[in-house]
Amino acid sequence: MTDLLAAEGTLSRDRDDAGKVAELTEIVDQLRADFKARDALYDDIDKVIYGEVPVLIPEAYQEYAEEVRSPLPIHITNTITAAMTVNPPTTQFLPVGFGDTHQENATLREHFFDASWRRQEDEADSQLFRKFMHALITKGEGVLKTTERSKSAFSGYDTYSRTLQEALDSDEYRHLDQREKDTLYHGKTEEYKKGRAGYPITTVDVPPETYYYLRGAGGVTCVAEVKRVPYLETLAKYAMGLDGNGKVCPAAMGMPIADWHRVMSKVRTLLMVEFWTHKDVSYLLLGPGDTASGSGKLGRGQLVKSFRHGYGDPVTKSLRGPYFQAQGVTTSSRQPDRTGLSVIYGFLPLFPLLDRLLTARGANATLTAYASFKRLQPPTAGLPDSDYGRDGTEKRVGSPEVIEPGTIYPYDVGPIEMPEGGRELDKMLGEVRGLIELALPSVVQGVVDTTDSGYALNQAVHLAMIAWSPIVSNAERALAKRVGFESWLIENKVMETVYCWGEPPKGKNKRGGDAGWLGIGPDELNGVHRYKVRLDPDTPSNRVIDVRQHAEMVVQGFETKAMAIEELGGNPDEVERGLLLEMLKADPAILDRMKQGVFQQLALADQRRLAEAAPPAPPADPGAALGQTGQVYQPGQEGMPLVPTPAGAVTGAGVGSGLPANPAGMAGGVPNAPGAALPLPGQM
Repeated sequence: MTDLLAAEGTLSRDRDDAGKVAELTEIVDQLRADFKARDALYDDIDKVIYGEVPVLIPEAYQEYAEEVRSPLPIHITNTITAAMTVNPPTTQFLPVGFGDTHQENATLREHFFDASWRRQEDEADSQLFRKFMHALITKGEGVLKTTERSKSAFSGYDTYSRTLQEALDSDEYRHLDQREKDTLYHGKTEEYKKGRAGYPITTVDVPPETYYYLRGAGGVTCVAEVKRVPYLETLAKYAMGLDGNGKVCPAAMGMPIADWHRVMSKVRTLLMVEFWTHKDVSYLLLGPGDTASGSGKLGRGQLVKSFRHGYGDPVTKSLRGPYFQAQGVTTSSRQPDRTGLSVIYGFLPLFPLLDRLLTARGANATLTAYASFKRLQPPTAGLPDSDYGRDGTEKRVGSPEVIEPGTIYPYDVGPIEMPEGGRELDKMLGEVRGLIELALPSVVQGVVDTTDSGYALNQAVHLAMIAWSPIVSNAERALAKRVGFESWLIENKVMETVYCWGEPPKGKNKRGGDAGWLGIGPDELNGVHRYKVRLDPDTPSNRVIDVRQHAEMVVQGFETKAMAIEELGGNPDEVERGLLLEMLKADPAILDRMKQGVFQQLALADQRRLAEAAPPAPPADPGAALGQTGQVYQPGQEGMPLVPTPAGAVTGAGVGSGLPANPAGMAGGVPNAPGAALPLPGQM
């Protein structure tokens, strides 16, 4: 099959639709047959977790027994999922070179893709990370799908940019030169992408039971996603309809929309196959009349869309994206149902058994909950029991007698010892609970023995969580590949600067600075798309141990501070900048300068308040009413110099007299006067 998919012309546009559909369905049927055991396993896991496995009760006890189900399956999986997702994933990028420029670029990438993931979750209105991890923990497989949607996200961008360009070319902006117009155009279009356009990358979680793949030497060569979709919305989206047999057909050849419900019967979904190769993607839609009933095969459907995506690697003939798969506890098995195991894989038979045992104990408790009594005869009486009641008329044979509290009976009354469930029932319950506890030890749930030391408890928690380490590492790899693919899409598909609101995440690993728009584009990415994603499910006690370990390694010279900060999930650039800022603030000289600046600001504020509160000064003499023309000034008053101006000096404009500065060739305000000439009246 690998050679078939890699061959030139396979599933390409030069094939007719009928042949393409036949070939596509044949490949998908083969993939579904190969993954049949995996699909059955996932179905069993869902039934166990959500309590859908029937509890067998003997027919004679069905009237008294009530099904009792243990909450342990969903409690175990939810607790482990919560521990894995308590902290959001953080992106790490190693600088591609030395120097502040490369370090700042690495910091920008880390902050941007952390913000990008939060924006994609917001736009999907779903906790994608938690859903991904829950599938990975419960079924041993988690899948994310990341695609580019710049056409829909930037659908109004072209219209807006053209309208803006026409406005800049109009007479309203004729006073601007071309450089100013370019600056204004760039600023307006970037603001549009920030606030009004959507994010051009989208991510969804894919149920693992709908994901089928074929892996080659260079990676995944083809992917088939077989899923159920709403029929009304999907048919309208692809301009398709339904014929009288319930088969998908072009809308012009189908029945009226009002008659669709008749052929759909009780089904409200269609089967869609989304098939990806390294060159193109095809969408196949099947109605109720297209599927082959009873055979388990797809049947024949309608090809509704096909195009080349450009996500493939032309060298390895594999897919870079858009699917990113993480497996659970990795094994050496090559079978799809055993390659990656869930945390409850080995405990699946125990949960239905526990439900049966709890139901049996509940039925026994119901039968023995109400006391029964019997009549006792003295051992020496030797007389047979009377066949009549106390009044001598009521026949007692075969009929029960009601025991009334407080009544004196002529015979002894004693309780009947009801049968118990047996010693083996309690022993079996204890053994099953002990085995299930291996999936989630009590110390991880917070149930501890107070006699143990803190070190012993921490070691117990650490050893219990080691079993989850393969899941964490596989999830980190898949998420890192997804971030790298998103980075590649921005550079090669979007080819524009994209923006996210960069708000630093809260928690012990606080990252980033003030909230604001973060932008990244092809110039910042520059062909490098290798990232790391770190998950942090550690407990605080384990965090302390990690910090001590790296601190000791730095002291002994086994690693640098930057390496230790990176391993602990921090950013060396930010830590260095923060430490430098704190050191500068603590310097006495810097503190003195800061104090002087504060005091100056306070003094200016005080002077401003005093000036606003002071009443206007009365005129000094009657000539003051005439303004500067009739005012007589004293040295040092109203801006007058304290020292008289020397003879022949050029006076400043508007100083004291309010007259303009003396032009060249004028001394003392008199044209062509000698240097020793007397000044004008009023001048010193």
